[in-house]
Amino acid sequence: MKCAIISGGIAAGKTTVVRLLSSKLNAGTQWFGADECIRTAYAVPDLRLALIKAFGGLMRPDQRHAIENNESADRLREWLREYVLPSEEQRRCLESILHPYVLKAVEDIRRKREGNLLVAEVPLHYEIGEVISADLVIVVAVSRSVQVRRMMENRGLDEATTQAFLNAQWPIEAKVEKADVVIWNDGDPSALECQTLLLANLLNLE
Repeated sequence: MKCAIISGGIAAGKTTVVRLLSSKLNAGTQWFGADECIRTAYAVPDLRLALIKAFGGLMRPDQRHAIENNESADRLREWLREYVLPSEEQRRCLESILHPYVLKAVEDIRRKREGNLLVAEVPLHYEIGEVISADLVIVVAVSRSVQVRRMMENRGLDEATTQAFLNAQWPIEAKVEKADVVIWNDGDPSALECQTLLLANLLNLE
């Protein structure tokens, strides 16, 4: 099974590209989203316990009690976003727990060999060391000014928080340089659709 990875920066439009591709690729294409995988991972009992063990010392007693008794893991996810993600050291610890789970999920799909192509949306593909083997890496890119505007308008973040999120990732320019295919999403929706159609034609030929 061949694997195409879709990566890029925050607010670049990766999810939109995946949505557009889903109606254009050959039947039997398998899909994987790292963000969705992580969202479900928080509710896996063993993984949730590992996260609480790793970061419980940073929690107030009332926070830990609420998190331990929230089976959906919504409180844990919110707490990690507020108290762990802003710290580079703590974020790396979090990633060391979550990334093996994501990698195993990808490998499980590939091992089943159901279809000829796996399209995996992996936003941090480069940041985690390109550990998922791929036949094609597609980067969805925008200028930093557009990222800042979209994050502030669409996610309600202030500029300082937005810049902190962007600084935690590789610069778009570095990802573009390493990519096999680049989709530029600074323009209007029709330009994105045209680029996505060309990409779909390429993938359908593989």
